[in-house]
Amino acid sequence: MWFPMPLLWSVLAVSIAEELGVSALPVGNAVEALMMRKAIEQGLADRRVRGLRKMQGLKDWSFKNLKRRSTYVIQPMRMAMVQPLVALGFVRGSRFGAFTIHTAGAQMLNLPVMANYRRVLAAWAHGGSPHGLNKVIEDLSPNAAVPPAVRKLILAQLVGGDDPSTLRRRALVALKTGPSAAQLDAVEPLSGITADHWTDLRAGAAFMDLRSAALAVLYRLEERLLQIRDANEAAWLPFGEANKTVGEPLAALRQCARRLGARIDAADELSSRKLLSEVRDFSDQQLLQKLAERDGTVIRWRDGRIGLGPAAGEMPSIDASEPVKDAEFAPQLFRLYNLHCLVTELNGDVNPGCRDTAAEERA
Repeated sequence: MWFPMPLLWSVLAVSIAEELGVSALPVGNAVEALMMRKAIEQGLADRRVRGLRKMQGLKDWSFKNLKRRSTYVIQPMRMAMVQPLVALGFVRGSRFGAFTIHTAGAQMLNLPVMANYRRVLAAWAHGGSPHGLNKVIEDLSPNAAVPPAVRKLILAQLVGGDDPSTLRRRALVALKTGPSAAQLDAVEPLSGITADHWTDLRAGAAFMDLRSAALAVLYRLEERLLQIRDANEAAWLPFGEANKTVGEPLAALRQCARRLGARIDAADELSSRKLLSEVRDFSDQQLLQKLAERDGTVIRWRDGRIGLGPAAGEMPSIDASEPVKDAEFAPQLFRLYNLHCLVTELNGDVNPGCRDTAAEERA
């Protein structure tokens, strides 16, 4: 989450879903899609806008139509709101469809400006065409400014508490920039960051590098298997041939484990250390088998051979709605820059993630 407006859409959607007695999923889709209307009709190429191609020329902007799965995009922004909504106290639950409004969500909805938005949207969700709907769409458009009172509430939930997660976020915000990848090479933490937090940051970045190196092995295998398939041959590689195919990226993966393993060990996080131990200790055959079994979508392991998985040949998903990364923030830990963008906007300044707009919107 790098800009705050989707939080407003989600809180409104969950509240309206409770009133209707239905799952919040279709309501969330419908509310989010409606808020894209002005930007779509203007043809606005902005990384905060989704559905630009898919909904261009749409005539029926009713709740009934927008809640259909086929109307809006496959990956709405609400999918990324699950963790933030719960962590910041706006909702209760573990799945978006079953969310209910929690304390901070009720506080947001009780703000006069939000109460009016909710009243109008609830009338729309009940099938009406209420007066003021166009104003709500304009005010809650993805590129609109979040009302000051709402910004203040979200910022307080984000950095105003004393629980461990909030204290860590507040310390990162106080840095203004970073930490960068180069800064994470240092053993000593930056000023204001606790030793445990620094250990976790360094381990997180190291694990992402290790994961990227492991993916490079899978992509090399996929590339070779696709070549075999395109030649109308059976797309399977016995271990010996597979091992030759991935010689270079496999060596790079093991080198990455040697170089960054101590950082991952220091944090003592179970799943990270499990992958690290496999890269360190497994034979080539065991490691290739384990990587293929872990994936199971792009490539798969069967009867001592490696073949293509059901998602083979698909390009890796690149989220065009994410902000362009800043070199002052470690690229492995995208949430660092996202937090910086979010807090900057919540403080009333221009969101740095908006300075570069998407040339094409992924619908």
